[in-house]
Amino acid sequence: MGHVQIVEFAKLIIHRQALLPQAGPRLSVTVLLMKLPDYIDTVTSSFSDSLSSSSSIDDSAPRVNFFHLPPTDPTPEWSTMTRGYFTHNLVKSQKSNVADFLRQRMPNIAGLVVDMLCTSIIDVAEEFSLPSYVFFTSPASFLGCMLHCQTLQDEENQDVPELKNSASELSIPCFAKPVPPKVLPLVLVDKQVWHQRFLHHARAYRKAKGIIVNTFIELESHSLNSFLKESAYGVRGVPPVYPVGPILNHGSSIQKRSSEVLNWLDDQPACSVVFLCFGSQGSLREDQVHELARGLELSKTRFLWSLRRQSPDDKPASFPSEYVSHREVLPDGFLDRTAGIGKVVGWVPQLDVLSHPAVGGFVSHCGWNSVLESLWCGVPIATWPLHAEQQTNAFQLVRDLGLAVEITLCYYERGEDVTMVTAGEIERGIREVMDGGSEVRKRVKEMKEKSRMAVMEGGSSYVSLERVIQYMASNAPSK
Repeated sequence: MGHVQIVEFAKLIIHRQALLPQAGPRLSVTVLLMKLPDYIDTVTSSFSDSLSSSSSIDDSAPRVNFFHLPPTDPTPEWSTMTRGYFTHNLVKSQKSNVADFLRQRMPNIAGLVVDMLCTSIIDVAEEFSLPSYVFFTSPASFLGCMLHCQTLQDEENQDVPELKNSASELSIPCFAKPVPPKVLPLVLVDKQVWHQRFLHHARAYRKAKGIIVNTFIELESHSLNSFLKESAYGVRGVPPVYPVGPILNHGSSIQKRSSEVLNWLDDQPACSVVFLCFGSQGSLREDQVHELARGLELSKTRFLWSLRRQSPDDKPASFPSEYVSHREVLPDGFLDRTAGIGKVVGWVPQLDVLSHPAVGGFVSHCGWNSVLESLWCGVPIATWPLHAEQQTNAFQLVRDLGLAVEITLCYYERGEDVTMVTAGEIERGIREVMDGGSEVRKRVKEMKEKSRMAVMEGGSSYVSLERVIQYMASNAPSK
């Protein structure tokens, strides 16, 4: 279980090596898939099943293949774990199966590319003396944040979760401006999550031969340049970092239910619709849904809202699901009052929506893939982070880069620090993100062009990917 972008990266390796002169032995890629337990009903499960049903993803990339690892027997405790702990345990349970896969195919393996949350597999690569590379689907700023915190923990004997109690803003090498402690992600300041999971991930990144990041230098120049500064991240330094993004899932929507939504957008004026979507793992409490609905009404803005049901408390690892009817969660009369200007839907193909000329703003959880998609399409974001590293993503976009407007930088759905974003804050953020003449919109339009230039021939990410491929091929066994 990893991030879907790794499939797109696999295809890129094959396509691009074919264009390189003297690129060494021809590479092929096998993507290892892990089966989710039946009690997690998710789009991701059906997607991985569809991949494994064919030997390659398409005729244009015949050297990309898929292998479903044997399922492991989950313990009873797995069903009550949060999604992060479930993933952590699922990956660890597959180490022996990955070792068996490698053993049967040696010496024809050139290396392993592991998802940023699958770092226990790096231990398996070391058993076979194989180079490993981390595929990092969060921004370079979060990579730097993790490595900085690991340096504080291991070299300076600071307990990282205590940073949340700092009386002053924090100086972190990967951010241009001081960071308020309140925006540090829970994965860093929750003692259990940090010590049991993310500290181990950060240590493992140091063992990789390279870290491949879904970003581009024009977007994250400060963060990426910080990795080049001697001792900025401790005495061990940082492996080579390769920015190869933006890698997006063009034309590969997991589900195809977009025609009704796109037809509705066709009837709206250009740049008139604000799109609200909180990602495949994002959802809101019912009281917060009501407040968001009030804010939308106050803004009097055309809207498309992807609204999904929270996972049940007794199945915290499961993903958000669809409502039978949105009327069961929305305020009485909301759908009738907004019928002329708004549409509430379930899952939608996000990139298709952001690409539509009617969409002029995006209320987003600030997951990194969503950020890259919004910049690719030139649609400014109003920030509403929920999980993982999304708080620091929002901080970076608003304060460091000036590429987003703020609804909130720190929002918590559960636990001790439950917050409520008010209708007034929502109204203000929507009006601001939809301002057609704002400086944020101008900068986003400029970054749209830079994101596309980065992946064109001769662009920064194009060249960086060439270096990755050449290094991988240099380790490939000769035939």
